Amino acid sequence: MRESMRAEVLSEVIRERCTEKVLSSEPQPASANTSLADELLELAAWAPFHRPADAIHLEGREQSGIMPWRFYVLDAESCRKLHTRLLGKDSSKIMEMLTTADCLVQATWLPNPSAEEGNGLFAPTLENMEHLAAAGAAVQNLLLGATASGIRNYWSSGGILRTPEIFELLGIPQRELLIGSLFFFPQDVGDATVATSKLRDKRGPLSGWVRRVSVS
Repeated sequence: MRESMRAEVLSEVIRERCTEKVLSSEPQPASANTSLADELLELAAWAPFHRPADAIHLEGREQSGIMPWRFYVLDAESCRKLHTRLLGKDSSKIMEMLTTADCLVQATWLPNPSAEEGNGLFAPTLENMEHLAAAGAAVQNLLLGATASGIRNYWSSGGILRTPEIFELLGIPQRELLIGSLFFFPQDVGDATVATSKLRDKRGPLSGWVRRVSVS
């Protein structure tokens, strides 16, 4: 494929990707693809990262990759079971997405341990900033891959899914931090509702956030 054609395809996928929350109060049947293929998940591995994760995240862990992020993948059946576990504990749209999603990915990033106490979720260091940015790039790779494959997707801040109780239930170490709960939905949503972003059309022109700088 010529470079111009590759750039055109990439541009189309990036512009096509959008927030799509598929909502239903009642559990919906899963599609034929009830989870994400390894080939799709592997796209996240190609995100840039400047530094490896701290050794504290690797010791004694099956997930020993050096990247400063981790993905925990739930298929449709597990999403429905999680919905049942949370009945009466949450009334947000998270519940309405657990009833419709073919897959949920709990995406975390791995902050460096801090020698200081009481400094919040993580130490405000350059390395942690780079780890967080790398995890965001990994998430975007996965979302773009899903869009290119015709899979509706939504990056949620997580709500109840970021609580210590859910981390324990899913076997996520408490030292990891959730960067997002990523929902993946089928194209055919039946009578479920599809909600999109209210900010998508408010991005404005380049002049609102780009300034070309010259040095004399």
